[in-house]
Formats: sequence, C-alpha cells, structure tokens
Amino acid sequence: MKTYIPFIISLFSITLFSQTTKAQVDQGAIDATEAYFTAKMCDDYETLINLTLPDLIEQAGGRERMRSALSKIHDNQRAKGILLQEFKIKEEIEQAKTKSETHVLIPTLTVSKVPGGKVTAESYLIAVGTEGNSKWYVVETSSLNEYNIHKVIANWDNSIVLPFKKSPVFKEDK
Repeated sequence: MKTYIPFIISLFSITLFSQTTKAQVDQGAIDATEAYFTAKMCDDYETLINLTLPDLIEQAGGRERMRSALSKIHDNQRAKGILLQEFKIKEEIEQAKTKSETHVLIPTLTVSKVPGGKVTAESYLIAVGTEGNSKWYVVETSSLNEYNIHKVIANWDNSIVLPFKKSPVFKEDK
C-alpha cells in the first residue's frame, strides 16, 4: 500500500493543477467577455479595439478605420432605437488549446431595448487567449460557421463545434 501513496498524491496534484489551470483560463476568458460587453454598453471603442484580434484590425485597415466602423455601427443602432441593456455569461463554457492559443466558447444571453419592446438573444462568443493566456481577444460568432471561421481565427482547429444559432426573442412592451 505504501508504494501507491506517492502515486495517489501525484495523481491528486496533477488533477488539482489541471482544474486550477482550467479555472484560470475560464476566468481570463470571462474577464475579457465582461470587458467586451461593458465596452459595448458604454461605446468604449478603444477597449473594443484592444479586445479585437490584431489580424481583424489589420483587415479593417488599422485602428482608426476600425474605430470609425465601430462608431458608425453604434450610431446606426442608436438611430434605430437599439440599445444593449444587459448581458449574462452562461455556465456551459467549453475550451480547447490549439497551437499557441486557447479558444474558449462562451455562451451569452443579451437583452436589448428596441422600439416597442425588448429582444433577448442567446449567442456565443469565442475568447482567444494568446501569450500564455495573458492576452485575450473576443470574437462574436453571429456570422461565423465551420467554413469561414478560419478567416477570423487562423488557428481554429474545429475541436470545438460551433453551436446552431438561435433566433432572438422579441417581447413587446406593455
């Protein structure tokens, strides 16, 4: 029995370490997602740009063009009476390690005020951890599928399956 004790202690330590590491990754991804939604609600374009993958910023023509595009999108939404009011990160987080990145699929629930009511939407974000997960980026999946995701996240390896998109639910004001 004594020969098994070091083995059991090692196994317990490895399990505890991997759970701690997963929790740290999850927390980094959750922190980035919370910062992303807070920035969207506050029209904080600088934070949104800092949470955008560098390749996407380059594809947009640089930081200034990205800032301009974000401003136009938000102005257009405001002009239509669309305002993000709240968000919630759901529990079923899934992650995968690929090449030098960590990909975390984060289910979210958002509530937006729209003319005549509110829209509740269930969707997913992908948090991309780089530099040993010290830097996180956030990618919306609304226009992504298994065929075009590699154009946005070059190191995506399909080990996480993108869920089917759900239609938003409109609830009329009373």
